[in-house]
Amino acid sequence: MMPPHQRRHEITMPEATPDPVLFLDIDDVLCLNTIYGSYDVVSALQGVHPFPDDVFEKAFDSRACEVLAGVHSAMGGQLQYVISSTWRESFDEEQMREVFRRTGIGFVGRALHARWCTPIRPESGRRVDDIAAWLDRWHAGESFAILDDDYSGYSLAPAITVGGHPFHGRVVLCQEKVGLLTEHSATLIEALRSPVIGPRGSQE
Repeated sequence: MMPPHQRRHEITMPEATPDPVLFLDIDDVLCLNTIYGSYDVVSALQGVHPFPDDVFEKAFDSRACEVLAGVHSAMGGQLQYVISSTWRESFDEEQMREVFRRTGIGFVGRALHARWCTPIRPESGRRVDDIAAWLDRWHAGESFAILDDDYSGYSLAPAITVGGHPFHGRVVLCQEKVGLLTEHSATLIEALRSPVIGPRGSQE
């Protein structure tokens, strides 16, 4: 055992804040449903789709995937993902990792948070409530951003315009059938780099 006079000089290092979290929707963010949708991906993953390779090649918009890869790179790869999409109801964690791998964005699957998706409720709830519920239970002080679309993420829209909203400055909503664009990157990166002042971004 170390003598008392030496123990007095021990330095306790503060615990590092975990990597930032990006809450990720899929439909109308990465998957535009113009060629293939989640049903096709389920079939391809189960090996019953007649053209599985084509599904995985075309299910996700290549431009949107490039933009997401750019955000990931801008964060130095220090980023965790939580799936808020309804896809979490069709795929378990390992299947979701496989989908990301086979669609060419395996970095997302490799960086899934230990609590990889927002809560799944008996009845579909509002996206803002699902994300708030995850943060209430699992948030460990990480910076975060929310990437969704203006249809399924309608409940998040006030966060864009209302300064007092707990998610203000942390939400990007993509247009249906358009998806993630380069001009969305700056907002996401700024949010992911901005410290959280209190629970869900609100002041304590």
